[in-house]
Amino acid sequence: MGDLSRVKICCYAVLFMMLFMGCSNSDGEEDTVPEVEEYTDPVPEPEPELIASFDDVVIEDGFTFDMQRAVKIDISFSQMQDFTVISVYSATDPDTNTPVNLLEKAEIHKAMKYTSLLPVTSYTESMVVVIDGDSYAELELPIDKTNHIHYLVE
Repeated sequence: MGDLSRVKICCYAVLFMMLFMGCSNSDGEEDTVPEVEEYTDPVPEPEPELIASFDDVVIEDGFTFDMQRAVKIDISFSQMQDFTVISVYSATDPDTNTPVNLLEKAEIHKAMKYTSLLPVTSYTESMVVVIDGDSYAELELPIDKTNHIHYLVE
């Protein structure tokens, strides 16, 4: 074997040792195996049951849709209203005698009629309507058997 062959073998041996030492841990710590998370199938959501009507729906503490109703409000004016604000409340505070629980606030311009359809609880027997415009009035108006409030402002 020639000197050149021995030099090549030594160079390869040194390169191999350097490569081997570079890839190994210099701290002397053992290699740790990375933790692999175990795959689990997601739990499927239960399918909602179909219901026949809204009367069968139950929401929070026994609430059902038959506990509310839609009330149509028709307020007519005997004269044209330039600018009037109409506020509809569900009740009057007994301590302060002021309307509470605002349901709707609307403005009418150059009109003689205000119409609205509001959802209210089924036990509500009347609503407070505040008319503020050409004239001012706070009216407690009863809800009739057909779920309507009719009123003519003269």
